[in-house]
Amino acid sequence: MHLTEVIFIGLPGPTHHYGGLSADNVASSSNKGALSSPKTAARQALSLARALMARGQTVGLLAPQLRPYIPLLAEYFPTALGADALIEIAAKENPTLLEKASASSAMWAANAATVSPSPDNADGKLHITTANLQTNLHRRIEASDTHALLAAIFKNVPDSVVHPPLNPSPNRGEARRGADMATAAQQCPLPNPPPTGEGIQYMDEGAANHMRLGLLNVFVYSDAGRQSLSASETIAKNHGVKHALFVKQNAEVIARGVFHNDVIAVSNDNVLLVHESAFADSGDTIRIAQVYEKIHGQKLIVITILDAELSVDEAVATYLFNSQIITKPDGKMAIIAPEEVGILYDGKAQKLLEKIRADASNPIDEIITLDLRQSMRNGGGPACLRLRVPMLPAQLSALQKTTNVIANDALLAGVEAIVEKYYPDELSASNLGNPELYHACQKMRDEMLALMKL
Repeated sequence: MHLTEVIFIGLPGPTHHYGGLSADNVASSSNKGALSSPKTAARQALSLARALMARGQTVGLLAPQLRPYIPLLAEYFPTALGADALIEIAAKENPTLLEKASASSAMWAANAATVSPSPDNADGKLHITTANLQTNLHRRIEASDTHALLAAIFKNVPDSVVHPPLNPSPNRGEARRGADMATAAQQCPLPNPPPTGEGIQYMDEGAANHMRLGLLNVFVYSDAGRQSLSASETIAKNHGVKHALFVKQNAEVIARGVFHNDVIAVSNDNVLLVHESAFADSGDTIRIAQVYEKIHGQKLIVITILDAELSVDEAVATYLFNSQIITKPDGKMAIIAPEEVGILYDGKAQKLLEKIRADASNPIDEIITLDLRQSMRNGGGPACLRLRVPMLPAQLSALQKTTNVIANDALLAGVEAIVEKYYPDELSASNLGNPELYHACQKMRDEMLALMKL
């Protein structure tokens, strides 16, 4: 089956700020309290879209969510009436809660869902499961709106199924939700910890822990991290994935800032770029290659980076593995990496990428570095900003007929006009208590969804 991969880019919203809300994310924690620029963040995301389009990629855009998330504030302050009052009282009595309610983290579309395209599944349909994002409060509140957005985008796409987020605690039901809110209330203003305890079974953070190598779907899970084996197995079963492989992440690298697999490994078609310390079993890279060859009758191109070449700490700081690998129209591949690969450690990571580019044994012949600093300072590189959705011709045609999410010059110009109109040049956490920012976000979202015909 011929597939066109649509690379959906997540757009940051007007409340993009540095709250240090993910304790296990090194960049997020280290930049807590810094001044952000929502307008620059949006421009940088659009520059990524343009770089992809210039290399023959089909790009889609995902609209930002409305922030602050008023339902969360209403649960904490049930006597406050109206959004303005809720924002003002939260700013005064629980500013950390307001920061979490204002997070623009839905921009990291790699966490939006897990996708397996039609050829991969027994029923021949495109399957998308919205992630439940259980680890952090500021991410959990994304799941319902993300599901609604994806359902709207693919509503009229034939042979496509958008599954709701997995119930994280099927044996506890609403008791889990009530306990979660009570725990969060006690923890604020401290960072909200990962949920633990009896019944927390299905933790899912989407495509950031999923790699598609041809027809082989590799699901990476962990015992101590953000993706549980039970969630990955359930998604693979619900999708009817014909060739699924489950690989355990190395707990030691999780403790050093590798909170998702896409911080330590990246794949594209028949290429796997991976750090030697990525997986719990050092033989898992070989196992992936063996299964791939059995399915496809050809060898997987594995590019392994040794710790002596780039340490785990250096990989986390530069986000080399959070690059995007794309296939260009001529069949060659390009790596889109953050500028940090050339800036940090005397360009050590950049030199590694150039070495890969010069190696004729792999199809990578171009390295592009982009300024994505606004996202990077919150712990999200090029791969975090995208959700890959391979589509059949009829599916893509229906998507283009019924929505306006596929990027072209007119859509990008329209989004830019909205950004210029509603996005602050600078933002600090202290600005989040201004209800006018919320009203700007409301208008932005209304205009963005209208522009995208959603």
